[in-house]
Amino acid sequence: MRRELTPKEVIYNEDFTSIIGEKESYSNEYEGVFRKIDEALSINKEGFNVYLIDEFSKQKLKDLISHLEDKMKSRGKPKDICYVTLEDIRVPKVIFLENGMGEKLEETLEYLKSFYYDEIYDFYNSSINKEKEEIINDIQKKRNYYIGDLIKSAKEEGFDLKATSSGFAFIPLVDGEAMTEEEFDELEENSKGDISIKVDKLKEGAESVLEELKNIELDSIEKLKELLRTYLENESASVKGKIKDNFKNENEAYNYLIDVCESLEKLLVDNYTINFDDDEEKINEIFSKYVCNIIKNSKDQKAPKVIFEEDPSLNNLLGTIEYENHNGVYSTDVKLIKSGSLLEANEGCIILRLSSLVNNTNSYYYLRRTLLHGKINYDFNRGYLEVLSLNGLNPDPIPIKVNVILIGDFESYDILYNNDEDFKKIFRVRAEFSSLIGIDENKRSLLDTIDKIIIDNELIKISTSGINAIGKQLARKAGTRKKIIWDIDEIERILLLGNEEAKNNNKSLIDKDSIEEVINQCSEIEKDYLEMYEEKKIILDIEDRIIGSVNGLSVIDFGYMSFGKPIRITCTCYKGSGKIMDAQRESNLSGNIHNKSLNILRGFLSSFFNSYEALPVDFQLSFEQLYGKIEGDSASVAEVIAMISSLSKIPVDQSIAVTGSLNQFGQVQPIGGVNEKIEGFFNVCKKIDTYIGKAVLIPESNKDELILNSEIEEAVRKGEFKIYLMKDINEALSTLLLNNTMSLEDIGNKIREEIKKFNDD
Repeated sequence: MRRELTPKEVIYNEDFTSIIGEKESYSNEYEGVFRKIDEALSINKEGFNVYLIDEFSKQKLKDLISHLEDKMKSRGKPKDICYVTLEDIRVPKVIFLENGMGEKLEETLEYLKSFYYDEIYDFYNSSINKEKEEIINDIQKKRNYYIGDLIKSAKEEGFDLKATSSGFAFIPLVDGEAMTEEEFDELEENSKGDISIKVDKLKEGAESVLEELKNIELDSIEKLKELLRTYLENESASVKGKIKDNFKNENEAYNYLIDVCESLEKLLVDNYTINFDDDEEKINEIFSKYVCNIIKNSKDQKAPKVIFEEDPSLNNLLGTIEYENHNGVYSTDVKLIKSGSLLEANEGCIILRLSSLVNNTNSYYYLRRTLLHGKINYDFNRGYLEVLSLNGLNPDPIPIKVNVILIGDFESYDILYNNDEDFKKIFRVRAEFSSLIGIDENKRSLLDTIDKIIIDNELIKISTSGINAIGKQLARKAGTRKKIIWDIDEIERILLLGNEEAKNNNKSLIDKDSIEEVINQCSEIEKDYLEMYEEKKIILDIEDRIIGSVNGLSVIDFGYMSFGKPIRITCTCYKGSGKIMDAQRESNLSGNIHNKSLNILRGFLSSFFNSYEALPVDFQLSFEQLYGKIEGDSASVAEVIAMISSLSKIPVDQSIAVTGSLNQFGQVQPIGGVNEKIEGFFNVCKKIDTYIGKAVLIPESNKDELILNSEIEEAVRKGEFKIYLMKDINEALSTLLLNNTMSLEDIGNKIREEIKKFNDD
């Protein structure tokens, strides 16, 4: 007896608009994964980052970011991060400050430099400090006295005194005028000797004077330095007081600024040599040592950032130290240190795609190292430029605290978890976006999503039938009548194309027909296959009853599209020893799963016929006009039917196509692609003859997956096309082999008769 599905069982009638007008309820399509992420965010320990197993979509990302930004509000304002230098500009130190205080630190540092520059300039050039002026005047008086005495001694000996860069020069005089070289050369040797003796004596005196002047100057400069030290301390006292007030809650920044004051005072005092012009270059060099670079300015942030890093290159992720080329020489300084997205997301959250991460050389390695040690280290940036640079930097590592959400697939997670011992330490939470969600509790989410897409893209309105057509397609993709697949990108694609379809047909609403036109578009490849059936280039009998021939159902799946393709499975049998020969297997066109199914068939047939007696026939199976590799076990019911038909000589009804997997006990198991298979057979029947009076036989366990296009549903409603169910091989035999006058017992009798013939032969 054939078990036929009623139209009510076949036609998909879910009303996704049934909640319109009802009180809004909470939509929870993301509830589970958000709860896991929230748990990870709330744990204040290293390693509680999240690996999110999901297919990436822009809308999911947008919803995730929105949720995380809401969670970040409870964390308070993030800190500013600055790199500062003291005396060694090559070793920047890191300072954390309260939100917005980074700019204040930078401004205060610049003010200090300006303040000290003005003060040192005034000390050099003004006459306000009487004690300083007295010391300088005293130096000048003593210099004048000693040099005057030296000039007098020289004149008494008949010499003129000239100052040179290396000291003094003594020139002999003749009648009060300087002697020329010619005049000196004309002197007698005795006279020349007398002059040399006098010059040596005068030089000794000059050296003594210079030494004395040097001692006087050094002693005076020490006094002046002490005055300068006191002067700077006194003048800066009020400034230091303001620093203490302004940075009373910022110990690191306060200590740094006080260190700057003390360092500046010391270096300016040590460098002091009375003359500003002589010291100016060194003074400017001193002031250039003190730099503040705000690596992360959080001034305008009320909560830590949530960042999606689309291109996680090393520089984008961790930051960089830039170099400048000055006349062929590469150099850098603390101002050229730039932050990356990890630092920008400090105290917050960063979202990364694993596929993007692994496409950037070394990014995963340095991300892992950063998360393991909790620090960003700029040593990754050292390369050939630093070899060429005269002033490479060695900045302090920056401690960070950031939650990372890494989006990837399960296969990648499995590889990383089992092959990278550090991965499980830094991604201690695994969350999964379930793409399959219940219909009843998520109708509101679907309606809200459709409304939002329509508003955002300025589409025309959609009818209730259009909404239900979208819901039906999502249920079909989910493979069950009880759930839908949550794919916002697919919903948007259908709506955008449906909108164009409706407008092209001058409709004011996106209706069911507009949506179905988008969903049911036939690919050129499928059209080509249908033409091959129509032109009988692929032979398929859908009218007769034929011995050893069964119409099976298969799916051609390219990943981005799939459609059903009926195939003719045939079997012949001849005297043998119970072997099953498969043309595909013998031709190396059989996959591992199909090979396994053949082995299962042997076990089933052995018990089905008579496990105590050897079967005196061999079977030769063939998938006709199929030249590619066969994979899967969904044809095993068809293969058994073909073998039993071939042996019993009972013909198979060709108007019914069959799909199903069989186990060793004769039970029929579910298969994949049931909707595509049914639609494929329906389309071929319609192309080569008619679908009226045709049927398909499917596993009972696939019943809840039936979500067929409207044309087939209408044909079923009219009784023109039928869908039968089977739970075991007996129901398959009853549907495909029996006629009105036969029973299953008749099939058994026919088989025994044929086996007897082979044994008697």
